[in-house]
Amino acid sequence: MSTEIIDPRIKKFKKIITLDPYTHSNYEYREQVLKPTDKLSLDNKNFVISYVRNRDMIIASFDIGYDVDEAELDDMLYMKAYDELGLDPEKEYNISHQKADNNESSGVYNLFISEPEVIDKNIESVLEKTTYIDLLIPAPLLYKTLYTSETLDSSESHCYIYFTMDDAFITIYKDGEFLYSKSLEYSLTQIYEKYCAMVGERVDEKEFFETLESEGLKATNSEYQQNLMKMFGEIFLQINDIIIYTKRAYGIDVIQKLFLGSIKSPIIGLGDYGYNYLGIPTFNLDFNFGIKNDEWYVDQFQYMMVQSGLDYIQNPRKVLNLTTVPRPPVFSKRASGQFIISATLSSLLALGVPIFYLVQSYLIDAHILQLSSENAKYSKITAKYKKILKEKRELIKENKKELDGLNTTFNGKAKTLTSIYNKKVDYKLKSSLLNKFAHDLIDYEVQLEKLTSDEDSFILAIVSDDDKKITKYIKYISKKYFNDIKNIDIERISIDNKDLLYRGILKVSYI
Repeated sequence: MSTEIIDPRIKKFKKIITLDPYTHSNYEYREQVLKPTDKLSLDNKNFVISYVRNRDMIIASFDIGYDVDEAELDDMLYMKAYDELGLDPEKEYNISHQKADNNESSGVYNLFISEPEVIDKNIESVLEKTTYIDLLIPAPLLYKTLYTSETLDSSESHCYIYFTMDDAFITIYKDGEFLYSKSLEYSLTQIYEKYCAMVGERVDEKEFFETLESEGLKATNSEYQQNLMKMFGEIFLQINDIIIYTKRAYGIDVIQKLFLGSIKSPIIGLGDYGYNYLGIPTFNLDFNFGIKNDEWYVDQFQYMMVQSGLDYIQNPRKVLNLTTVPRPPVFSKRASGQFIISATLSSLLALGVPIFYLVQSYLIDAHILQLSSENAKYSKITAKYKKILKEKRELIKENKKELDGLNTTFNGKAKTLTSIYNKKVDYKLKSSLLNKFAHDLIDYEVQLEKLTSDEDSFILAIVSDDDKKITKYIKYISKKYFNDIKNIDIERISIDNKDLLYRGILKVSYI
């Protein structure tokens, strides 16, 4: 959990150092100027910031329903996380939390859960040079600074999609507060690998990304463009499902803006594609907060880490800090420092007045005796709670096995009863839905070549002289028959070079 106390040395920083442990790109911010740096070193005058990518965390929300003392809150959320998220009881996790909104009466908390060994492995290389990280921010919370800096209107709902080399994720904010995030199976590296699989050969990686940066979805190479558009069609199908879920789960009427970005550069044509597919006004994720830089493009996370660091200095409670390697305390507050100071003072006193040495010795012995007593006391308490925690974990493990068995039995019976009920009470004729679809095909100038059916789904082979007519048709029926359709998916839209018509295979599963 974020703390209200901040190391006073951070407030006196001369430079902010932002670290991307995944691409090993580092920047230095000083006097409103941001520039790359390769010279990392231990310097107490540096404010060191990094982030944790979305895919390395489990992010969940819990409503505890009532006020809890701060002392009990950690334990309650810790146990809830293990009980309700199915965490492995044999593993240790770092579990951090933050209140989901500014409503004092609200009991909703966002949990950010990570495995220590995963985080440690990612930041290991930078710690060899800096030895500490002052601020470690979950990637989805970097967007918060867009609202604290008043760059964006905090009264709206916004969606962010960002592609990095090893992670791509969607994040939803409402009224300036984080709501939900989810990683996609389409990082830039995965997009490259899938493209190679589509063309059936290993294309040059450098050339692939150079084309993506310079031409995007408007590439002059028709094969490259068609394959890329097909791939992003799959990506936006997944994004659309996530947006529909989020709007339902969090009561969002409309998302006003969609921001798209990439660690390399904005992808040309992706904004138009996103708007046509999702119907949400789309913009490039490209903010610099008035910070000067000579490069043609800088990863947005570098800018947002700087701005989040400035927010942290102003109000540390509002910025969640996951760091487990903060800077060491000043010499006088370290145990070793206190020992050396005490020993030095004792020696000086002994040299000046021997009686002081004797008194100091007695005081030290008394202090050691007191600490030994306290250590024994707390060791017993620690052992007690370790035993309780072990018993709880074993109980959770046993209950989980029993619950899994009961769930299997229950789900089997529930499916049987639901099937019987649906067939007797709620069975809907396919012909009715197909009749409605047929009228819509005419309205959107889309023709049907073939129709196949299987239980609660059917497949339409559709054709049109314009691929936009097909996408508009799909978008229309998705909204119009939202309550009747369980799932809708277009396998592909491709042009037939013989008759210059666009064809697609539309799969519809209905409730």
